[in-house]
Amino acid sequence: MSLPDHLSRPLDVLMIDNFDSFTWNLYQHLTLLGADITVIRNDAIPSESISQLQIRSLIISPGPGHPVTDSGISRDAIRHFAGRVPILGVCMGLECVVDVFGGEISYAGEIMHGKLSRIRHDGRACFRGLPQGFESTRYHSLSANVQTLPADLAITASSQDSGVIMGVRHRRYTLEAVQYHPESILSQFGDDLFRNFLELDGGLWEENPTALVLDQTLPPFKIESSSDENSATTAKVPTILEKIYAQRLKDVQAAKATPGTTAADLTAFLSMHLAPPPIPFVVRLKANTPALMAEIKRASPSKGPIALSANAAQQALTYALSGASVISVLTEPTWFKGSLLDLRLARQAVDSLPNRPALLRKDFILDEYQIAEARLHGADTVLLIVAMLPPARLRALYDYSLSLGMEPLVEVNNAREMEAALALGSRVIGVNNRNLHDFQVDMGTTTRLADMVKGQDVVLCALSGITGPEDVRQYVQQGVGAVLVGEALMRAKDTRAFIAELLDRDQDSEPDALWPPLVKICGIRTTEEAILAAGAGAAMLGLMFVPTSRRRIPLERAQAISLAIRGLGISSAASSALQKSFDGTQNEPWFTFHARRLSQSVGIAGRPLLVGVFQDQPLSFILHCVAAAQLDLVQLHGSEPLEWGKRIPVPVIRVFHVDADGRGLQSITRPSLHHHVLLDTAVSPGGLSGGGGKTFDWEYAKRVVRAGEVGATGGASSLLPIVLAGGLTPDNVAEAVSIVHPWVVDVSGGVETEDGTGKDPDKVRRFIDAVRESKPTRE
Repeated sequence: MSLPDHLSRPLDVLMIDNFDSFTWNLYQHLTLLGADITVIRNDAIPSESISQLQIRSLIISPGPGHPVTDSGISRDAIRHFAGRVPILGVCMGLECVVDVFGGEISYAGEIMHGKLSRIRHDGRACFRGLPQGFESTRYHSLSANVQTLPADLAITASSQDSGVIMGVRHRRYTLEAVQYHPESILSQFGDDLFRNFLELDGGLWEENPTALVLDQTLPPFKIESSSDENSATTAKVPTILEKIYAQRLKDVQAAKATPGTTAADLTAFLSMHLAPPPIPFVVRLKANTPALMAEIKRASPSKGPIALSANAAQQALTYALSGASVISVLTEPTWFKGSLLDLRLARQAVDSLPNRPALLRKDFILDEYQIAEARLHGADTVLLIVAMLPPARLRALYDYSLSLGMEPLVEVNNAREMEAALALGSRVIGVNNRNLHDFQVDMGTTTRLADMVKGQDVVLCALSGITGPEDVRQYVQQGVGAVLVGEALMRAKDTRAFIAELLDRDQDSEPDALWPPLVKICGIRTTEEAILAAGAGAAMLGLMFVPTSRRRIPLERAQAISLAIRGLGISSAASSALQKSFDGTQNEPWFTFHARRLSQSVGIAGRPLLVGVFQDQPLSFILHCVAAAQLDLVQLHGSEPLEWGKRIPVPVIRVFHVDADGRGLQSITRPSLHHHVLLDTAVSPGGLSGGGGKTFDWEYAKRVVRAGEVGATGGASSLLPIVLAGGLTPDNVAEAVSIVHPWVVDVSGGVETEDGTGKDPDKVRRFIDAVRESKPTRE
């Protein structure tokens, strides 16, 4: 692939922008120093084209994320130009350099976003002539790991207070990198560092004697020459776990002191049963083997930003519909960028599913207050970390969690901690392959501890470092019952496909969403009409209870119709088959699930379902009719409160009235209240809220159906199942089905006699035959 014209000429300085605003600060500084800078994004050209570039020097800019996953062509550019031209890396640029030469990028031990540190350095190359202890601006949580730094790289600078690596240099190539931001207005001597870099020429230090890199008369940098001193410095820095513990302790104290969220307030909220009900954590885990614990994780101390723009509710629903058994929500705000709001919204997003995942509050739990918070925000379980808690505190928190109906997930990292978890009586134990003191990952940790729980009623979970199906297969063979996956899922382009691959499950073949529409005959007045419609193949019969309707029937007649239709019966074998069809652990969006369930009921019951139609009538009257006439569904045609969908003991069809401009469809896909949606033609106020034999523009209905519902993943199986009404007749219903593809077609006046006094048997049969012969299309 050839280069674009602006890159085909010889270039002075090429800067690769890792999607960071600081790139332009670098550009300004270097331009003012006389450099001719060409800037390209890290995805501007393929890696194969790098060799075609003609450049005098290369700069790798700062950027969010991790160098392995977020630096684009930066690392390949370093590989190609190292030893050929001078290279300078800034922040992520340093991390790219270390990674290219075999080092490890991990948590720096501190998060520095816009904070100042004083810099110690070796006085060579880019640091030549700069004073010791100058101030620098830092924006990072990752850094090079001293223990894994490759021999080809030398440490050139460190933070004066904490000993974190602030600079590295290749020992032979003219390649230098700094972790801090010399281009920041708060950093001192940035222009001096850039001027020193621009004076470099060629790819080797031996070509640049004035840089003093190879001058043996200068003393070595202290961080390299005195390992004892470095160890002492490192020992003064608290471990990551200690830092997080200290911060969460402050957070809890602040929350307890806030009016309205004191510990007493939370206790009162729980006693008022304001927390949404939990599901049994252990049962949910055992329903699938292996169970997937899918994590919502925006950032981490070891990887920095992962997916800062992640929407917790959308991510949770995607996980649930893709087969997750548990959704782990990180609620720690400082290092992981989570919140309790994430937990609450994740719970709300999956609450309408028939087999929702359990919700785990993943945090650094040190106080009963946090467990109460978790329960109030919808968690079904919490994480307790053995490494962080004294035995008495661990026992108290475990017991308190059980008292709120939550079996905790107890996390361990070694045999001693596993013994402590088993002594608690833990039924779910997670092995963290990452040591929380230094955040290093050892994938063998779970393997070594698996034997300790064999033969016990314990669900063993592998909690970190899992990136692919090979990891999962290995753990399952060792008896692991659940795996927690975070970063790999957050980065997956197709979450559903990745989960199927991860668990060695075939992706669910797309069900035939283009179901043959069911038929609802509305406005049934007599037992004879009901039997006629049932015999012709109607799936539902509408009984009108609205006083202003000419098709209204008294309750006594509705009871007689119900008795006659129910006399058609359902066999015990059919009942068993019906129950079997509802078993399983799969999830579907709200309306799709209820439509499929109702369709199955119709197919097995052997009779039409009875729908009571009401409009702005008292709830007490509706409930009385449901009980007296044994109605199977209720259809609400007026402005009844949405919450009535939860008060009525049978499925509810909510009618949405579409006007000539397509208005009237607001909140049509809102789940968890009514079970089905019906589109009808809007009419003038004052009369029966219905089509009155008039159609509306079916293109509006088509758009609604194609748009799908909340949580839909695309494709034919994501169509929104609707009931289509309004002006349908035997002559136009086939066209309506072809255009809209409704789940149910609803007719009343279109199958009546000319005088409108009853149903016309011939029209009823022709209507149902037309529906059966219609051809829904996927267009």
